[in-house]
Amino acid sequence: MPLKVQEIASDAEFDEMIPLQWVSYEQPFNPFLIMYCPVRGTGPTARADSIQESKERQLQWHRADPSSHWLKVVDTDTGAAIGGAQWNIYESDPFAKPPEHPFTAYWWEEGEKRQFIDEALGQWIGPRMERMRRPHLLLNMCFVHPDHRRRGAGHLLVEWGIKKADEMGVELFVESTDDGKPLYDRHGLVTMNEMILKPSKPNPGDEWKSVEKELGPMRLHFMWRPVGGKYEEGKTIVPWETQS
Repeated sequence: MPLKVQEIASDAEFDEMIPLQWVSYEQPFNPFLIMYCPVRGTGPTARADSIQESKERQLQWHRADPSSHWLKVVDTDTGAAIGGAQWNIYESDPFAKPPEHPFTAYWWEEGEKRQFIDEALGQWIGPRMERMRRPHLLLNMCFVHPDHRRRGAGHLLVEWGIKKADEMGVELFVESTDDGKPLYDRHGLVTMNEMILKPSKPNPGDEWKSVEKELGPMRLHFMWRPVGGKYEEGKTIVPWETQS
């Protein structure tokens, strides 16, 4: 059953991709899904309603961001999408003008849970503003349906970005979970450090404690592929460590 990577070209394709994103990140549980796609409410339609809301919001983000490129992997025998990714392609410094309110999770209701997510986003995205100041590619998300893993879909999605980075002559970044790291290791990305997202506040209330327990300490591996993909420990210049 051959697989093919296609760039998403129409809004209608998000109808297929976002439910696929959810089920992929639910098995196994990925706390970053909850950060960006919380289930709102508790009724019988809460999950379906939340998927619809996240689909509309992510589509809006995609439309508004010229760097955003969504891909899907299609099983050519069935025509079904079995995996997807979002690559951001930056031809210049994306933080030349820092965003005014970069860490506000407005899609969460006001309260301690949103405060927790705001701080987690700051701990996650803040380092990008120091490290990713040159033209580069960033793999923002990559997912494959649980029933179709180990068929090569993830490799195709990563290879698409590597090819693009080499064509442009730029760096490539991934912030990986533990589950995704072996895939990026096989493609030659180097782990530069680990980040633990662990928001804290004095005297947290029940809402804060609830979301803290649900998400737990969130670990990310900050991974880098230098221009051309060749890295030598102690020899390769790490740009963000030398920039003024």
